Amino acid sequence: MESTVQNLLYRRPEFYELVYPEPDESTPRFCLGLFERHSPSASSILDIGCGTARDLSVLSRTCPECWGVDYLPEMIAYAKRVRPNLHLEVGDMRSVRLGRTFDAVLSLGSALMYAIEEKDIEATLATFAAHCHVGSLLILDMNNSVGYLPGGSFKETTEYSISTPEFSAHAVANFSFDRRRQLLIRNRTWTFQSGPPVEDYCRFRMFFPAELEQRLKAIGFRVVEMFDNKNFLPSDLTGRTLYVAAIFGA
Repeated sequence: MESTVQNLLYRRPEFYELVYPEPDESTPRFCLGLFERHSPSASSILDIGCGTARDLSVLSRTCPECWGVDYLPEMIAYAKRVRPNLHLEVGDMRSVRLGRTFDAVLSLGSALMYAIEEKDIEATLATFAAHCHVGSLLILDMNNSVGYLPGGSFKETTEYSISTPEFSAHAVANFSFDRRRQLLIRNRTWTFQSGPPVEDYCRFRMFFPAELEQRLKAIGFRVVEMFDNKNFLPSDLTGRTLYVAAIFGA
């Protein structure tokens, strides 16, 4: 997995939430909305690919058991330092086994898209299933492949600037495709007020809605809802992000 990802923000997790702020807590609030719709009594959550555990921390206000796993030791070390109330572990989403199940399993921030090869996809989906019991709710979000088709929301180049007392930078990200392998490729360059530029490189496996639904069905999940927005609005799924809710063993 390391050869497909070179990301400054993963090496410097203290910058991650500055680059991707979410002051309205819209992602965990969306998850809570899905809990109300499909798992109102959920009392245990596992977040696979939890990163800095920001979303999990919000969910812990109402859920007594919140566990998080991430592949990157830097992310877990940072999360433990700033969110010590959570149960956090370093683990590979392809192989981690915690010896228990949860009422809800989350994999947000396009974590599943880092499973590039078929064996990695199958192993990661098996990890989701291994931590579910009958009725467990699975919530995924990821870049929406449909949005990259003509008429969707895809842009070949994106730019953004960050200026805070802790961190100032400008980033330019260029996207391309390996269509044969269904991969989205991002090359991103960071420039700073001082010091040399830093380059990122990431490859992401693209999943189309019907493909993902069939993969989940094959391991015991029933997809109950798909959205391209956090407001539960029906759409043609052409938005930037795909949100999926599925029930295990139903």
